[in-house]
Amino acid sequence: MNFYQLLYFSRVARTNSVSRAAEELNITQPAVSKQILALENELGERLFDRIGKKVYLTRAGETLAARADRILQSVQEARTAVQDLSAECSGELIIGTSDHISIHRLPDLLKAFITAYPKVDLKLRCHRSESVLDLVENNRVDLGVITLPKITKNVVAKTVWHDPMSLVVPAGHPLAARRTASLKDTVAYGMILVESSTTTRKEIEDAYAEKGLAPNVTMEAGYIETIKSLVKAGLGISILPEKAVELEVRSGTLARLRLRDAELARRLGVVHLEGKYLSRPAQEFLRLLEQQARADGPGRLRKSECAD
Repeated sequence: MNFYQLLYFSRVARTNSVSRAAEELNITQPAVSKQILALENELGERLFDRIGKKVYLTRAGETLAARADRILQSVQEARTAVQDLSAECSGELIIGTSDHISIHRLPDLLKAFITAYPKVDLKLRCHRSESVLDLVENNRVDLGVITLPKITKNVVAKTVWHDPMSLVVPAGHPLAARRTASLKDTVAYGMILVESSTTTRKEIEDAYAEKGLAPNVTMEAGYIETIKSLVKAGLGISILPEKAVELEVRSGTLARLRLRDAELARRLGVVHLEGKYLSRPAQEFLRLLEQQARADGPGRLRKSECAD
C-alpha cells in the first residue's frame, strides 16, 4: 500500500467515478484503475462495487476510506508544516463563509490580510453557514467564518462577533412609525424568513414559541440579502441582523424596530476541524480576526461555550 494508491482510492470514493477521479487527478483512467486493482489484490478485499458507470464503496472500502482520509490529511499537514518553516507566509488558504459575513464583516479584514501576505493564495467559498460547517467537518476548507451553531462535533468554534437582530419592515408599513414592537404585533403580517433548516430560523421560531406564538411565514429564502430585497419591495416583514440593514435604515427604505419581548442575537465566529494542523496563513488569518474582535469589544474571541 502506497501514498498514490490511497490518494486514487480516496478520490474515487469521493466522486463515485473512476473517470471523474482520473480527470481531477489529471491522469489516465487506466492508471487509476490499475492502482485500485493493485490495492484490492494486496488487501485481498474488493473495495468497490461497480454498477453501471458508477462505483460504490463496499464494507471493506468504507472501513479503509476513513483511515485513508486521515493518512492523506496527515501527509498534507506534514508537507504544510515543513513549508511553514519558510520565512515568508505563503501557500493556499481556503475560507468558507456566509453571504452576510462576506458582505458585512469580512471585506476590510480580507483586504488587510491580502495586503500583509500577498503570496498567500486566498480562496473564498460563500455558502450558507450550515453548508460551510459541513465543508469544515469534511476538511474541504481550512477555516469557516459562520453563524455558530449551538452544538458542534469534532469542530473547534470561537465567537468573534455578537450579531443582534431586529424586526425590519418596509417604508410605509403600518409598523414603520413605531420604535418598538412585540412578537404578537408581527403575527398579523406575512413574514419572510431564512430557511427552516438554519440556526437563525430556529432561534426566531424558539422566541415565538416561548410566547405561545408562531410567525406567519409566507416566504423563505436562503440568503439574508435576498430577504432584505423582498422586504424593501413590500412583500413582507422580517427579523434580520441589524448590521445587514444599516444603510437601508439610514436611507429610509427600511425601518428597524426593537422587539420588546425578545432579545434575538446570533454568534458569528470561526470554526475549524478539531485536531487539524493550522498552516501559517490560517494562523495569521486567525490573528487578524482576534485583532478585529478586540477592536469590536473586549473578550469577543473565545472558545465557544457550546462547542464540544
